[in-house]
Amino acid sequence: MAKGKYIMGIDAGTSVTKAVLFDLDGREIKSHGIPTKILSPAFNWVEVDMNELWEWVRTCIRTLAQSVEPGSIIGIGITAQGDGTWMIDRNGESVRPGICWCDGRASEEIATWHADGTADAAFEICGTSVFTGSQSAQVRWLEKHEPESLQRAQVIFHCKDWLFYKLTGVTSTDETDESLPLLNMSTRQYDRRLFELYGIQKYMDKYPEVRPCPQNFAEIRPEVARDLGLSGDVVVASGPMDVSACALGVGAIENGQACTIMGTAAIHEVVMDSPLLEPKMMGMTLCHCDESRWIRLMAAMAGTPNLEWFFREMGGQIVSDARNAGHDVYDHAAAIIDSVPVGSEGVVFHPYLFPGGERAPFVKPSARASFTGISLNHGNHHLLRAVYEGIAMAMLDCYKHMPIPVAEVNLCGGGAKSRAWCQIFADALGADVVITEGEELGALGAAINCGVATGVYPSFSEAVKRTVRTARRHHPDPEKKPLYEGLYELYRLTYKQLWDTWDLRARLTSGEA
Repeated sequence: MAKGKYIMGIDAGTSVTKAVLFDLDGREIKSHGIPTKILSPAFNWVEVDMNELWEWVRTCIRTLAQSVEPGSIIGIGITAQGDGTWMIDRNGESVRPGICWCDGRASEEIATWHADGTADAAFEICGTSVFTGSQSAQVRWLEKHEPESLQRAQVIFHCKDWLFYKLTGVTSTDETDESLPLLNMSTRQYDRRLFELYGIQKYMDKYPEVRPCPQNFAEIRPEVARDLGLSGDVVVASGPMDVSACALGVGAIENGQACTIMGTAAIHEVVMDSPLLEPKMMGMTLCHCDESRWIRLMAAMAGTPNLEWFFREMGGQIVSDARNAGHDVYDHAAAIIDSVPVGSEGVVFHPYLFPGGERAPFVKPSARASFTGISLNHGNHHLLRAVYEGIAMAMLDCYKHMPIPVAEVNLCGGGAKSRAWCQIFADALGADVVITEGEELGALGAAINCGVATGVYPSFSEAVKRTVRTARRHHPDPEKKPLYEGLYELYRLTYKQLWDTWDLRARLTSGEA
């Protein structure tokens, strides 16, 4: 049984819900995860049963608590998927399943707001270009289609806020999660003008107090502590949301530092010491964990699921060959993509697979994935490399629209495991790609915030110095940068030409045309 003092990080993601134990130097001791069960009761809907999620978290916490000495866990930090809509009634029970960030039901609201100027007016206050996963759009959808849910709701908040409530009995939210898109970026507080623009001002009193991350903490409820095998003096800190937590977990807390999370979504972010709102109507602006820092975020909807989809639907032979050779499929894929030239000999992939379309650097609910440039001379090896490169082009597209240039990018998430893909990212960006030691960096960010909240670390900067270490660094090949710049121009020109085609496809498939 492990000995020492530990902080547990909870990370309730779209793919996996997990708990991770860290020692006070940020080293991963043990983790336990459960696949997140996604519900899709209607076309374009993406939901999670709130009570099931709580049971998964209970199981994860109990499992880790049993692996260490009683009383050695001194704190729990929570992070989770951001955006979306999670609601409880006056009894603290879930009103309905949580609506996730990648849900597409609010596409009509988003299309209307971007057409009538609402989105532009909101951006001037919150710095975020609203998309289908934005809570404001989902609440507006609920008012039209499920008004009874909003009538029953006592509190409207987010995924991690629900877990914080279950652990502590406190209803609150933090500045990072509520930034998108309901806070004024200058005051870091709710702005009534935003609620009025979205047409949801009647629900403003259902929103909880907004706290800075290191102030959003409470002691665990005694009965919950007993149930989970924890000490009654464990302190639970809620926040930051997943994107800010990952930035903290890789040490990106100073102006100009960048972080990419290559996971279910492909999140690209740069830290700022003031809320820069240029360029307009691109990406999101959110408060960072430190009260003097903000993040400009370009959050492409789909990251690693593009590869998972390819292997499942089109890469059967590649998967079979890997298994027959006794290789991991991703290691096998690395050798394949290395055999195909930069640019996949003209095949271009646009990675817009999710039902909500795309949200960065442009917002387009009707956007869909596609291959272009295929001929009889191409095979599945070209298509595979095109998928890897398409996601890299989406990354480059996002960083080219940031208000601050970046010299290097800290990369985390499942995509960071692939050395071949990391090198493609470095070559495409023309910048170093840095991989941080450890795998659960969102959970680490949540644990660091808990440590700052409880005084284990005197500040975020001191916490990062103690807990964050570099594992490896990928330097760009200068000879490949011009090749990727050419591919990028083709990538952008192609999706611009597809813009109206996506809308037509949406009308045809919905029966409107």
